[in-house]
Amino acid sequence: MSVPNRQNLYRKYRPQRFSELSGQEHISRTIQAAVASDRISHAYMFSGPRGTGKTSAARLLAKILNCQNLEKDASGLPDCCRVCDNCRRIEEMNFMDIIEIDAASNNGVEDIRQMREKVKYRPAEGRYKIYIIDEVHMLSGSAFNAFLKTLEEPPPNVIFVLATTDPQKVPATIISRCQCFDFHSVSRRTIQARLEEIVKLESADGIFPVFETEALAMIAECAQGGFRDGLSLLDQIASSISEQPVKLDHVLKLTRRLSYTTLKEITGAVFAHDLGTLVKLLHELYSLGYEPLTIGRDLLEYLRRCMILKIDGEANQLLDLPAEQATEIKAQVADLQVRYLIGSVSRVERALLNIRSSFQARVLLESELIRLGLGDEIFASEAVEKRIEQLEQKVAALRKIAARPVAAAPAREPAVPAPPLPARPALSSVPSRNFAPPPPPHMPDNVVPMTVRQTDPVADFRSAVARRSNVCQALLVNARVKKPEGGTLTIVIEQAFAAGKLKEAKNMSLLLEAAKDVFGAVETVKIHVPGATSDNVPPPQADHREQIARLDEQARQKLLQKPSIADAIDIFGGEIVDLEE
Repeated sequence: MSVPNRQNLYRKYRPQRFSELSGQEHISRTIQAAVASDRISHAYMFSGPRGTGKTSAARLLAKILNCQNLEKDASGLPDCCRVCDNCRRIEEMNFMDIIEIDAASNNGVEDIRQMREKVKYRPAEGRYKIYIIDEVHMLSGSAFNAFLKTLEEPPPNVIFVLATTDPQKVPATIISRCQCFDFHSVSRRTIQARLEEIVKLESADGIFPVFETEALAMIAECAQGGFRDGLSLLDQIASSISEQPVKLDHVLKLTRRLSYTTLKEITGAVFAHDLGTLVKLLHELYSLGYEPLTIGRDLLEYLRRCMILKIDGEANQLLDLPAEQATEIKAQVADLQVRYLIGSVSRVERALLNIRSSFQARVLLESELIRLGLGDEIFASEAVEKRIEQLEQKVAALRKIAARPVAAAPAREPAVPAPPLPARPALSSVPSRNFAPPPPPHMPDNVVPMTVRQTDPVADFRSAVARRSNVCQALLVNARVKKPEGGTLTIVIEQAFAAGKLKEAKNMSLLLEAAKDVFGAVETVKIHVPGATSDNVPPPQADHREQIARLDEQARQKLLQKPSIADAIDIFGGEIVDLEE
């Protein structure tokens, strides 16, 4: 009984010339030009997604270097002849000078040492000995170190080709010794064109089924930029379908993908706020066996297309969609805002992350799509909720500050009896630079007379101090300002700590400047503490902690009343740690 000699499509139609390496023309031309000018490197690194032709390009490089009769392609660059003995033996995979190593299973130091022992021997059949190390990023750190010297200075006629899907894991010392080529994902149209060619070749024998164009387009989309995935899926569908021609519905059932029509209906219900139709469509998909993760994945890609085409109506060359689909999507999102589409993409993407760990994936997907179906209402309500939450946090912080206990001021014997009318402490008359009428004779000397302008000199003095220093303003909250006599302004304050701070040189200078600005002829400012035996105010003691805390809190509240500081704390959070002038 003879064994049927059948190959998988991706092995049967592997590129045998550089001209057949579709989608990677930038790499093909570079290598062919290097061969034409005889500027071959000793080491190459091919990196890129799976199924994009890295291993095929490595074999083509080995073939073109060992070909005995190079030919020129349509662009005039050298290419394999596929006729000579070396080319045929390489295609049959029995050429002795091509050694392929799978680094995923041979990743130890001992494997690299065995390779180093064999590297020193000259090629047996061709001009070059080619070592193709696939998935090189799987080598261990010790294996990389053992391989480093050989890679840097290999023997003559030895070339290393490293292939990897994760170049970030390859040490920089390895990469710097190689010529690096990046293989990118192949476009959907290129894959579809190649699939159509293969279907025609296979259908010529009458065994391979015929595929409709829409079916091949869906297979190319499922390939996600990889030829091998597309050919494997084509082979699988051709082997499992007996009907001809193979239609789009057959491909959708086997790949568990949603059709363009279904995605358009779902998003149409969301955009039209038709929640009943949306729930009905989801229920139908569940009954057909579709999982929430599959629905969300396809829906996310469709919403991305809607967003991009809304931003740029000419972006179909980026999306690579059929022209009629691009036109319908642009008409579907014509009345929508870009902000809404961006929010929709973000919500579905976050839902996909949560679906993987959700106990009720269906409920999560349904709730997110229903929220999207509510339109701008959900975004507006979320903004209001966020603002209310910020305001509540601010109010709670203010209540916390207001609830702090404030120590009562110690009782004292007034030196001068307070008059019945003014609510402030007793104040003295204030001389002015200009002429002012004398106070009435019946008015006590310690009461500030009312002027025509109805001004309060003490309040003006406090305001002048506040304009110069918030700290000094807080220290003067419980102080009494006496009448300037003999060019001296006396400030009576019972807190020893506050008096000590005000007696500092910079604060005394500030107070004198403010006094001259308000009262006029003031030469000195005196700080008086009742009960103190000398003008030297002692430093605050432990029993003044409550007074210190109260003064600090008053200064903090003054700062919080400033809009700029309040907004900064509201936005960035935090608290006031210290106060400086």
